[in-house]
Amino acid sequence: MKNHFYLVATPESLIASHLEPFEFGNYLAVGTKKNLRSQSVFFELDAEKLDLPDEYINHKLVPYPDGEPKRSVYLSIYRVFETTPLDALLNLYLVTDDGKVLEIKRQAFTTTSEKEIHLYQQYNPFTTQVASKLSPPEFIQFLTDPEKPVSVPKVFFVELRLNELAHNPNAPLNNLPYRNPAHLRECLMRLEQSSERLTKTVLRERKSELPYRTIKSGFYIGAGSDFLFYPFPAHEELESTYFSWWRSALVQHF
Repeated sequence: MKNHFYLVATPESLIASHLEPFEFGNYLAVGTKKNLRSQSVFFELDAEKLDLPDEYINHKLVPYPDGEPKRSVYLSIYRVFETTPLDALLNLYLVTDDGKVLEIKRQAFTTTSEKEIHLYQQYNPFTTQVASKLSPPEFIQFLTDPEKPVSVPKVFFVELRLNELAHNPNAPLNNLPYRNPAHLRECLMRLEQSSERLTKTVLRERKSELPYRTIKSGFYIGAGSDFLFYPFPAHEELESTYFSWWRSALVQHF
């Protein structure tokens, strides 16, 4: 059986498995007896670019006596994102709470000159939600700058939709499912009114699963000027090519 290696964000862990990515995603979300319900976000990794404990893997990652594949062997649960090189990251996978899996390939990021407020939900090394005047690449550089008194080695986050709020904090939310719109508006207004402030914390910690329909541009991971971009599919693609996953993503099954 082929060995696969996964960097999981929910929660942070490095896992070896015999399962292919779509099978592994389904396993993370619903378990072997289909009695679990949870989203999951993970990367597949290029083993040749990792420093792995081969002896431990060869001992632990073996099929069960009945021939079933080994589903998971944990290799690390601490500072995994920080120590995993960017060039080891392959495709990104988003899993719904009933086990549907969406595969996303990285693409080059195209910058725009549009000035707007962004909303970022961080996954690692913390789960803070932040509004910012900084574009995604600028946000990465801002957080990972070692010259600042507060910085992190690497950051992984997703950009969320603000729609009209990105330009006008008093605009209607329409179908945005944010729980405390008054607080969100206040954060955006404080950010807009200050010429010096670049970021404003909206939520110190995410306490519920992310509604995938709130994703705007996609996922970012990096440090300094070195980062990877994983674009979220356009609405037309979600309604056609990825309809089964999208239909599942729109419904909470727990």
